Amino acid sequence: MGSYGWLYLSTNSGSNWTPAVTAAQSPEPERPWTSVASSANGDVLVAVANFVPIFCSTNSGVSWNQSGPASLWSGAAASANGNLLIAADHNDGFIYLSRDRGTTWLPSGAPKHTWRSVAASADGSKLFATSDFGTNYGQVPELFVSTNSGLNWRSTGTTASPCQGVVSSADGKKVAAGSYGGPVYLSSDSGEHWTAATLPDARWGSLASSADGTRLFAAAAEGFIYISNDSGRTWAKANAPEATWQTVACSSDGLRLFAGSWGGLEGGIYTAQLLPRLGILVSPGGLIVSWPDSAQGFALEQSSDITTRNWQPVNTLPNTTNGQNQVVFSELSGTSAFRLVRR
Repeated sequence: MGSYGWLYLSTNSGSNWTPAVTAAQSPEPERPWTSVASSANGDVLVAVANFVPIFCSTNSGVSWNQSGPASLWSGAAASANGNLLIAADHNDGFIYLSRDRGTTWLPSGAPKHTWRSVAASADGSKLFATSDFGTNYGQVPELFVSTNSGLNWRSTGTTASPCQGVVSSADGKKVAAGSYGGPVYLSSDSGEHWTAATLPDARWGSLASSADGTRLFAAAAEGFIYISNDSGRTWAKANAPEATWQTVACSSDGLRLFAGSWGGLEGGIYTAQLLPRLGILVSPGGLIVSWPDSAQGFALEQSSDITTRNWQPVNTLPNTTNGQNQVVFSELSGTSAFRLVRR
């Protein structure tokens, strides 16, 4: 991600960052970057900066190509496989689509609006976009949806202030949009109906969602980040520095969080590792203890008394099934408690 300056890349979950080389000839110029998006595996990237054509990479940012028009860009999105890329034009009022990983770009069937942000379901069939006030005084901020990969669009509601960010679950059913100076709006039916989340009005600059839409993150310029673990029904303030938060992103399981703040001593890119949840299931074969296999660096421990510190490591190696680490205990006597600890 970036702003006025350079585009930065990380290949180790944010531990280290290096500037991308987007220019055909060095030195790399400073650009007014406004948005970046990635395919699920990180191979295909799309990044937009004002006043220049769209940047795309098909090799995780090693090399970049430019195509499409030059405009004032406000947002970008990508399908999971990276075949469909989306770029929102805030100035001329178009939403551009590329169906060949950024080689060519054409306007979608969206009406002309001053677009603010875009999002896509994993397969690219459902697209979401938010608009700003228009130069035509009859145009007010709206929430738009397309259910046919951008061929047709329709408004699903108006908002008191423009939504700076919009995110979708992988299946496109759960959607969240954060207004800049108002509430966060939630939908559980692909944007057909919207309700305001139980959050304070703020300048919500960005939102992020896990693939299943269960974990949601909302970042505000007022200095706070909120987290929901139940698709937006309840929220808790994250233990994050007080900063002018501009953008937020997360891994598909919602356990790794990335956030960018602007200006001041707190300006920069922040990362956080959230604790995974343990699942316990009684089955005919015994007790199954499970946790997401994407949660790296954790080990399972067991105790016969949760009130003591007598935790012992579980030496049985987990099996991975459907994205879950699973340990089966066929014989247990008495009371047992389990926890995950960082290695």
